[in-house]
Amino acid sequence: MSTTLPKFFVAGLVVLHIGLLVWALMGFAEWFRLAVPWPHVANPLFPHGVLLAHWTSVLLTASLFLGGLALRSPATPSAVACGYAAMATVCLIETTTYLVHDTRWPAMGLEYAAYIGIGLFLFRSAWAQAHFGGGTGLTG
Repeated sequence: MSTTLPKFFVAGLVVLHIGLLVWALMGFAEWFRLAVPWPHVANPLFPHGVLLAHWTSVLLTASLFLGGLALRSPATPSAVACGYAAMATVCLIETTTYLVHDTRWPAMGLEYAAYIGIGLFLFRSAWAQAHFGGGTGLTG
């Protein structure tokens, strides 16, 4: 694999996680019932407690990814995997308990596939092994 492809993928992950961080901060502003100048990003079907879990898991995961990437922390892949597991759990609760639209199951499947794909990259790619010092766990 060329060295350019992983760099583009990482750049995309940086943009994605910056977007998740901004989205979570916007969601928390709404959660704290602040008057916000943007259209609401929180799903009105979700109770206040579910939204707390939602925004917390997104904020922490995005922060763990961006901070770990910047610091080249060997714990980053595992920390991000834990964050994605938390986000997946919240997604499962939201999907099975509150959502009613026909595309909820394919959307959940795509979300889970993204978590798995990103996780595989963070744990198994040569780029991640080099960047995080080879201490990413699953090798071979």
